[in-house]
Amino acid sequence: MANNLMDYLPEYYSDVYEMQAIMHAQGEVLDKAESEQFRLLLNQFVTQTDAKGISIFEDQVGIKPAPNDDLATRQNKVLMRLLPPRPITIWYLRDLFATLKIPATITVEHNKRDAIVEAESTEIDSSQIDNIKYLLNIYLPANMIYEIRVALNRAEIFNDIKIGIGTWSMVTTTAQANVSQFNN
Repeated sequence: MANNLMDYLPEYYSDVYEMQAIMHAQGEVLDKAESEQFRLLLNQFVTQTDAKGISIFEDQVGIKPAPNDDLATRQNKVLMRLLPPRPITIWYLRDLFATLKIPATITVEHNKRDAIVEAESTEIDSSQIDNIKYLLNIYLPANMIYEIRVALNRAEIFNDIKIGIGTWSMVTTTAQANVSQFNN
């Protein structure tokens, strides 16, 4: 960005100290103005915003950021709210997970009308799980339920959460441990 106005100064000013001082001072002002203008331009795009820019988008879509959300998480929350409608397919959801960098796989059991999301506890955090819940609540048809299975390390513990529309609600927990690891 460095605007070196000395490059544009006519040769007859090359020995005039005052003109050189003016050009250096104006160059610094122009550099600052240019960087502010560039930041303003980048704040027009959700994925390029800084903290000030993302707060404007959050205000527009009605999101209250959590205190521990980093900039990327805040950008993803805004993107999820602003996504254009597309036909909902399993491939679209997989692409959406990849775009939002959610380390989980999604499969569908069509005969049960059940969407199953599986992830490893070492790879996924609670904000990403919240993003998954939001996406599935918005995109899945009303006659489908979903399960989120998070495997905890080697103990093979799954937390199944089944959520759907209706008068029922079911939560199950299954725990399995490799006993040979614990015997000495």
